[in-house]
Amino acid sequence: MAADPMRRVYLHVGLQSFVESSGGLFIAGFLVAQGFSHGMALAAFAGTLLARFALRGLVLPLAWRAGLRTVVLIGVLVRAVSFLLLPFVPGAGPVPAAGMLALFIVVTGLGSVLYWTGWHSFVSALADGARGGRQVSIQQATTAVVGIVAPLVGGLLIARAGPLTGFGAIALVQLAAVLPLIGAPNPGVAREATLNRPLTVFARRLYLSEGFHAGCATVIWNLALFVTLGEHFDAFGGAIAVAGVAAAAGSLLIGHLIDGGRPLHSLALAYGAAILALAAKALAFATPLAAVGATALGALVTPMAATAMLAPLYAMARASSCTLRFNMATEGGWDLGCSLACLIAAGLLEAGAGFQVPILLGLLAVAAIWRMLALWYGRQGLAA
Repeated sequence: MAADPMRRVYLHVGLQSFVESSGGLFIAGFLVAQGFSHGMALAAFAGTLLARFALRGLVLPLAWRAGLRTVVLIGVLVRAVSFLLLPFVPGAGPVPAAGMLALFIVVTGLGSVLYWTGWHSFVSALADGARGGRQVSIQQATTAVVGIVAPLVGGLLIARAGPLTGFGAIALVQLAAVLPLIGAPNPGVAREATLNRPLTVFARRLYLSEGFHAGCATVIWNLALFVTLGEHFDAFGGAIAVAGVAAAAGSLLIGHLIDGGRPLHSLALAYGAAILALAAKALAFATPLAAVGATALGALVTPMAATAMLAPLYAMARASSCTLRFNMATEGGWDLGCSLACLIAAGLLEAGAGFQVPILLGLLAVAAIWRMLALWYGRQGLAA
């Protein structure tokens, strides 16, 4: 096992990305296959995010006692349990079905908040400020490369072997994601710290906007794509896998621009492309071939936009007095933004509207992110 902490991070990211792309992407579609309406499936997904938001306060006392790496590892274990629960969520209707769905939502929210809040704090503590953009972009590139294979594997497993075997195999990969982090540094958390309030508020608003954008461009779009492809898991996984080639092709450019002192160029490229991707998705969702093409464009944009946003957010976290408290105070904005997008879409779909308007609402979030990041870089004196 590599001794360099960031190499351990990259290995873990590869396994975790496999889990997200082979299992996490299929949750809303699986609920639809179980008999939930499109709106109900999005509302249930929003419920996992709201559970994560509500449970965030549990992270700090655990991190005090055990350290950030331990928080991440516990989050991985709980997430594995959530994938084992998912096949037992029955169709919408009876009270027992609602009880199992509620259990899945709570366990998923708990695992997600432990993992992601701990993870962003853990990586912020390990990252090198001078190479932050490159390190984030390597993680995004790893995610993109894995995304070529993982969705196809996940779709075939669920479609051919069944949900129990498919999600069980994904849970095993989730458990394997623990291995690269064994022996990695375990950053501690101070008992007391005072955050920079203006910086925290700024980051929370940035996360809120990105959460709304992700809800429109990823969660809602993936469900629209699943429906367009006839609600077949293997076809959906194949489409996401094809799109992964585009994501892998462009994922390293943005980090190079950020570290090279050209962050505003990266914003124009990443979020200009994000606008095009949303417009393409809104126009293409009803036609299978066009929808696959729009998915490829969106996949190209995703690592670019993630790197453009996460590099400054990690810098903000490092500049704060406590990376964990900073992430606890700000990441909840992502949960609220993404859940709001899903709930708005759920209401529109249940009222008889199509997917086009919920997807296009993401343009508002893109404009807000672009403006906020340009303001951030301007304050850092990076106008190139």
